Amino acid sequence: MHLAGRVAWALLWVVFASGCAQVAGPAPTAPGSVTITIQADGATKTYTFPPGLTVREAVAKVGISMGELDKLSPPPYSLISNGLSVVITRVSESFDVVQVSLPYPSETVRNEALPAGNQRLLQVGQPGTEEVTYRTVLENGIQVSRSEVRRVTLNAPTPEIIMVGTQGSFTIVPISGTLAYIDGRNAWVMRGNSGQRLPLTASGDLDGHVFDLSPDGQWLLYTREVTGSDKIFDALWAVPTTPLTPTKTNTQTNPIAVRLPVSNVLYGEWSPIQPRQLAYSTADRIARAPGWQANNDLWLMSFDPRPGTTLYRFTPTMLLDASSGGLYGWWGTGFAFAPDGQSIAYARADSIGVIDFTLNPRKPATATVSLSELTQLSAYNTHSDWAWYPAMRWSPDGRGLYTITHAPPIGLEAAEDSPAFDVTALQVPAGQQFDLIPRAGMFANPLPSPVVVSPTGERAFHVAFLQATNPNDSPHTTYRLGVMDRDGSNVKTVFPPSDLPGLTANTQAAWSPDARLLVVPYEGNLWLVDPVTGQTQQVTGDGLTTAVRWEQ
Repeated sequence: MHLAGRVAWALLWVVFASGCAQVAGPAPTAPGSVTITIQADGATKTYTFPPGLTVREAVAKVGISMGELDKLSPPPYSLISNGLSVVITRVSESFDVVQVSLPYPSETVRNEALPAGNQRLLQVGQPGTEEVTYRTVLENGIQVSRSEVRRVTLNAPTPEIIMVGTQGSFTIVPISGTLAYIDGRNAWVMRGNSGQRLPLTASGDLDGHVFDLSPDGQWLLYTREVTGSDKIFDALWAVPTTPLTPTKTNTQTNPIAVRLPVSNVLYGEWSPIQPRQLAYSTADRIARAPGWQANNDLWLMSFDPRPGTTLYRFTPTMLLDASSGGLYGWWGTGFAFAPDGQSIAYARADSIGVIDFTLNPRKPATATVSLSELTQLSAYNTHSDWAWYPAMRWSPDGRGLYTITHAPPIGLEAAEDSPAFDVTALQVPAGQQFDLIPRAGMFANPLPSPVVVSPTGERAFHVAFLQATNPNDSPHTTYRLGVMDRDGSNVKTVFPPSDLPGLTANTQAAWSPDARLLVVPYEGNLWLVDPVTGQTQQVTGDGLTTAVRWEQ
């Protein structure tokens, strides 16, 4: 073929190929592709993806970043489909802290030293401060919620305390020594006569676990209830019982209480010989009844003022380490200082004994300790969330203990269910037992008086005790106050009269320092009782008294 022919044929082929390409048109979309719209940050765009992707994967493929709080609609795990509209909501949060004022509460303290109807402001109330943290949530820049996430008290409010007079028309009678009592959950003392009364606390939170007056009447030991804590149920305090003398720099006259570095205290008692020395036992707080698990430990503590300051130096010494405390030991162990201050009796549900100790002068805060058991008991089963161990008090000469023993069954019941409880004397250290008052009741609480010297020079004392009106129901029956000679003879009932209701179970009486009178809380008021003549005198009238102690 000639050159001209070949050129013509090539041109014809180009034209044909070009015509064929125009007939085919644009390439079609790949089969199965998915088209969706994504709305984010104020813009809406359309995208095409291969099938089988989730919403989260599709958003990631187009390079849209997601914050930790941002939201996807539909949910990120959903599979995309044709026509799906995906909405991204931008979410942000912020935290701000504000301080708010806490209003102060108002408390009322009854005071029988004031005429009825009179009021005095005992303490000015002060508001507290609380720090509140709020979380604010924004969606696409618009607030959608604001919530409180934390609240912390910076300064607790100081309650306003108003003293209200409740003075009755009771005859004023002489009071020897110092008589301390709990009234309206506050501590008070009487001195001189029943009309001279001094409030020692105004907090209204004494729980009665510890309430003890020092032998010289100069210090009161007590526990205050602690609420709002899952670890502490009470705290130990001590306060002088005499008012302060005002000075140019200090016009305060109310005694200043001392917070001791001890909490969760079930027992506390002043040493009979050593000033500002005490014994105590502790527990752990638990959520179930009774609210504590006793440690059955025993400690001594001395506290002395630091020279030139108002602070104190506290020196604790362990006598007994924590233990199970025998049968029903979760309830606790009772303790009682001997008159010489060198021994402490202990009482458990199943035994009574004595702890002898000697402080080691060469090793501060250590002691040599020995235990001796005096008698074993058949532990009483209360079938409830409380347990019983016997109350006990030393005789004034330190030769014996007056206590209560769980007596054998009186019928077909098991020994642990016997309703019989006897007032008993135990010789120390021999442990010889003398049953004095049979079936007196589990809360007979024998109480020896101070020693009285007769005109002939004989040194003698009496023992007060409570007699259950229904000995077969010791926990719930009422009691009557009786008095006997130290050997259990010459028993007589002295209070209340037979035509009046009895005393509540576990009432605690107290002897006057001269052993002439007994003071008894009865129906919430204090009564003085002369055990010789039988004369009685009511000295308070607000019905709020729960405990009493009487010392020099």
